[in-house]
Amino acid sequence: MDSRLQVRFEAAGPDAGQELRSLLDWFTDDRSLRGHVRLERIAADVPGRMGPDLETILAVISTATGLAQLPLSYLAWRRSHGHRTPPVTVHVVGADPAEAEALLRRLRGAPAGDAPDDGAGPGDAGGAGDAGEDGGAGGDRP
Repeated sequence: MDSRLQVRFEAAGPDAGQELRSLLDWFTDDRSLRGHVRLERIAADVPGRMGPDLETILAVISTATGLAQLPLSYLAWRRSHGHRTPPVTVHVVGADPAEAEALLRRLRGAPAGDAPDDGAGPGDAGGAGDAGEDGGAGGDRP
């Protein structure tokens, strides 16, 4: 694992800020992530609003434990929403393409050794993203 792997969680739509706040609260309350994943709020100024709105959650993973626990925590958060799958897009940055692909598969709920799915599963919006200029994987919507 690279020394620092970044995972960006983004949402769109009218409830995007609410969904991201919910996810950030979930991650913050998850004791298994403490000391292994640093969480950062990335806010954006929205015209017509009094303060900045939450635009992105950046999770910086620095340990193998964090790499294993973050997908478990994310999947538990998604399951907590019942039948409604929150519209969250995930970007992996700072990993080699194979490592990024494996992480994206785990964020979709597939075991790390499974081949990429065809995007036909419930709640999936497609396969893993293409490799980006920064050496990470592009967007994926687990």
